[in-house]
Amino acid sequence: MRARDTVKRNKHYHCLEYDHDQNGDICLIACGMEHCDPGENCGPYIRDCYHLHVVLSGTGTLYAGGQEFHPRFGQMFLLKHNEETHYIADSTDPWNYCWVTYNGTEARRLSEEIGFTEGVYCLDSSVEAKEFFELVCRMHEKPEMNYTNDLRRRGILLEFLALALEATENRNRKSARHYEYSPEVYVRRAVDFIHYNYATINVGDIVEYIGFTRSYFTTMFKKHVGVSLQEYLMQYRLKQSCHLLATTDLPVQDIAQKVGYENPLTFSRTFKRACGISPTEYRLQSEAGQRSRREPQAD
Repeated sequence: MRARDTVKRNKHYHCLEYDHDQNGDICLIACGMEHCDPGENCGPYIRDCYHLHVVLSGTGTLYAGGQEFHPRFGQMFLLKHNEETHYIADSTDPWNYCWVTYNGTEARRLSEEIGFTEGVYCLDSSVEAKEFFELVCRMHEKPEMNYTNDLRRRGILLEFLALALEATENRNRKSARHYEYSPEVYVRRAVDFIHYNYATINVGDIVEYIGFTRSYFTTMFKKHVGVSLQEYLMQYRLKQSCHLLATTDLPVQDIAQKVGYENPLTFSRTFKRACGISPTEYRLQSEAGQRSRREPQAD
């Protein structure tokens, strides 16, 4: 059966509910906010979707998975698809919460990524509850059902779920997390990032983009590529500088800036150390080679 707790219960209850039979990876079914009445009783129900609450204040009791929980301020709780749940607001300090209800082919996996694995229904949040509340308020600003607003609300739903993922991440996860993708994917993304941004980035920017600690990712990168991040970045800059020296008449100092060296002298020293000749000598050799290829060969 479908959730029946989207029926208006008091003047502090505000909910937008949409079609439960949507197709897609993540679909918004409902979103709302409520300051519950003392002892307000919801359930027991079995839902056809995932119902994620963020507690703004107060407390209550949640019965789910054969367990009893007491979600409070600073926590989130999830009512899961196709599982019977029952929750009751406290009689003296009832919940004030906001929620999103979602479904789709990726709904279960995303819920588990947040931390709601088997047997887990209540989690601490490191993100201020008001940030979730503000997102739900944004969903309610344009309640009309049309394609434009559907896209807008779906975007906010993804933002809400991303915030929930951030809220439950271990603070040390960057240094100890499991791979969400294979190491090769992270290395390839780092290489692409360098190719697109080589003139304006440093190793710290690359590591921040990937999301691991510096020591952890630099070790991973060298293992798969054979050179360090710093070495790869330098090699790619020099490769681009060789192309510019051979194909343009730009002054050496301009080429140095284009490939990420503010100091032309540093560029020239780095180039000569890596290539064995100065940038000017490289350009002269390139020009000589081009001339010899253009000259007609003697019979």
